[in-house]
Amino acid sequence: MKSAQFVTVALAFIFLAACQPAEASTTNTASPQSQATQAPQSTQAPQPQAEHRIGIRQVNGKAEFYDKVTNQTFVVRGANYVFTLAGSVPLFKVGTYDPQITRQDFTKLASLGYNTVHVFLDMCGSGTGCIGDADNIGLNPNFLANLADITLAARDAGIYVLFTSNDIPDQGGYSQEANQGSGGTFAGYRNSYYLRPQSVSATRHYWRDVITGLAEQGAAFDAILGWELVEEQWMFLDQSPLSLTNGSVETTTGTYDMSDAQQKKEMVSDGLIYYITQVKAEILRYDPTALVAMGFFVPELVAPDWYVDTTPLLQNSDLDFFDFHAYSGPLSLQAHADAFGMLDFESKPIIMGEYGAFTDRYPDINSAARSTTNWVAESCELGFDGWLYWAYRPANASFNDQTWGLTDDNDFLLNLFAPVNQPDPCVPVEIASGNIAYGKPATASASLSDSPASNAVDEDSSSLWNSGNGSVQWIEIDLQSLYTISEVRLLVSQYPDGNTVHHVQVRATSSDSFTTVHEFSGPTKDNDWLVFKPDSPVEGVGFIRIHTVTSPSWIAWKEIQVFGDLGQ
Repeated sequence: MKSAQFVTVALAFIFLAACQPAEASTTNTASPQSQATQAPQSTQAPQPQAEHRIGIRQVNGKAEFYDKVTNQTFVVRGANYVFTLAGSVPLFKVGTYDPQITRQDFTKLASLGYNTVHVFLDMCGSGTGCIGDADNIGLNPNFLANLADITLAARDAGIYVLFTSNDIPDQGGYSQEANQGSGGTFAGYRNSYYLRPQSVSATRHYWRDVITGLAEQGAAFDAILGWELVEEQWMFLDQSPLSLTNGSVETTTGTYDMSDAQQKKEMVSDGLIYYITQVKAEILRYDPTALVAMGFFVPELVAPDWYVDTTPLLQNSDLDFFDFHAYSGPLSLQAHADAFGMLDFESKPIIMGEYGAFTDRYPDINSAARSTTNWVAESCELGFDGWLYWAYRPANASFNDQTWGLTDDNDFLLNLFAPVNQPDPCVPVEIASGNIAYGKPATASASLSDSPASNAVDEDSSSLWNSGNGSVQWIEIDLQSLYTISEVRLLVSQYPDGNTVHHVQVRATSSDSFTTVHEFSGPTKDNDWLVFKPDSPVEGVGFIRIHTVTSPSWIAWKEIQVFGDLGQ
């Protein structure tokens, strides 16, 4: 969820490393494999850590998490725990971290039946008090001490931490090492981070330092669910080598022809499989019972110029489980699962490590809750094995991506979705609505086949009613009783922007004539909310019609909400 930081690095940096990486084999489909840079060998052998308590097993041909002590199935249910109370300062920054708040939060989560928190190692990637050391060599031991304390707090509460990394940190020497030699056929940053020997070496250094550093700080490894190599893996389509249309490129796994689209795809999948194998080997060298995962999103949701291809990784990578992120919006959950290539895939667990309800799509918490509970229930049928809500507290919005936090409105969602209150996440929670138009019969002057009038009253702004025609058009809702109306809210679906005129009309029965009680007139654009609050409530309303007489666009509405009380 957190946007990546784009870094231009001019200084080459020789990283002072500790130990020789373990060798790992890889399949080469194009040409002989180039050799990755290896770090000097250490004289110290890796120290074993406490065994991780959560493992993975096969039951009737399907992979599942389980507790090695109790032998019970472990279903991941929890939250992304990433921000402070203020929602802006990194939670674990030295001088900001509050062990007492962490323990209070974890105790609350555990008391409600949640069992996992998703924690970024590098939410504070550079600057004073962040994960990279101030001397730009390695990691900050004081920051690691805060992360270690989080694992102790988790063990005390009886929950588990899934650690993830947004990237390799900007500070500490890792990004400088990874970017050595970038340029020309390899743009720096993301495209270099996965396909070049320098980046594999730098990433191995980083994870070695994370694990050994946490061990030195006394972290509770038995309270760690696993290590996620990157929160969201992607590359830039518009940067080299993916932007190249001719010539050849040498990566960690061979030489590939950039004029051949299939070889370009293989270059990425081969490189990622090699990257995962190498980095996982480094992790297991220092933490032999660890589970290793990687996170992904569907690029159409965020950036169509970012390249993500998970299908070949499901069968061929060495990951223990997968973290696919899916938010309700332009793509259906079925489309998400199909894009991820996960339909009918059961040999490894797949968690939904990020999901939630965007405030711009769900302006009230009840509609957010209804969409979210239905989303999770549907995901059960498509192969997801666990869920981590984004986020525990309201997260800072960076690209109009503010979501409802679990703790919003006095912990409304936190309690609603709590395992003690919703033991089976695959059964949606029943949620009442103050919106009296919700789910009521709706008719319209015209409708596209995939955009019926009912979409305007489903409290899901990712769907819409679309007449498929310009003005004049109308949509009508049968409230099925007489109400006194205090507010009408309309969520605009419109392209292009321009001046519109909409009449809010009401009547008591189907045999009565409509009366116009309000006119919206003026410039409007997509996702505007038009709100009518009469000076005096409108009484005796059984039907409400939105009648559009002027618009530069086909007439459509994402949501129509009506609030009021039953008539006397």
